[in-house]
Amino acid sequence: MKNKEEKKNYRWQTAFSVLILFVIGSLINIPFSREVKRLNIEAGIPNVRLSNSIFDDVITIGISSLILGAILVFIGLWVASKTNLGVPVIARFFSKQSVAKLIDWKTILSSIVLSIIVALILLGLFELQKELYPVVGKMSRPEKPFYALVAFSAGISEEIMFRLGLMSLIIAIIQFIRKVESPSNKIVWSGIIISALFFGLIHLPLSKNFVELSPFSIGVTMVGNLITGSTFGWIFWKRGLLVAIIAHIVFDLVFHVIGTPFT
Repeated sequence: MKNKEEKKNYRWQTAFSVLILFVIGSLINIPFSREVKRLNIEAGIPNVRLSNSIFDDVITIGISSLILGAILVFIGLWVASKTNLGVPVIARFFSKQSVAKLIDWKTILSSIVLSIIVALILLGLFELQKELYPVVGKMSRPEKPFYALVAFSAGISEEIMFRLGLMSLIIAIIQFIRKVESPSNKIVWSGIIISALFFGLIHLPLSKNFVELSPFSIGVTMVGNLITGSTFGWIFWKRGLLVAIIAHIVFDLVFHVIGTPFT
């Protein structure tokens, strides 16, 4: 609410910035995606195709992410404008006013600390799970440098997709149905939880690459991503997209790179 007018006045500049960010995030994921396909082929999994040139992937992913990103940005900044969510920090950059008046370093640091705490809790739960209910692996996972890249890719693209796009849309739809001008806490939390559930569902195909899907492994994936998705959703609500992206990147670096939950 602090810079509602700014977000409206600098919407086009903000939209272009977020769109470019989404395309970059999608392109960063290409090495990880290619490595997963290579490991699938190595493991003898059928119907897996790896393009001969990485440039083919760059063109394909670049065009598709440009189209998808434009849709997500339009939903987040125009369709869901009444939700009072969005990208306040980037809008403030274009207004040439002090960002510190909108959000300070303590706020950013607290979001980072929260994401680290959640990562450590989940790492602890994974260690407990491995002792009590081991999950059967299908193939080797990519090395940690690939996960370091995907931490930045997921942090950028998934927050734009699930928080700016989906979460904002869900809240806007509930607002429309209930005919309210501003979303209540209950409406926002409904958007956070529903989008977090979709966040879990989208991770099932990736989990399928590495483990046999069973009621237990599906449950672990859904619950883990419900926790993280709700955390990032809360940060997006309270502090905006940019801080949610930072928190997501830090989480993935701690969870997948520093930690070893799947070995």
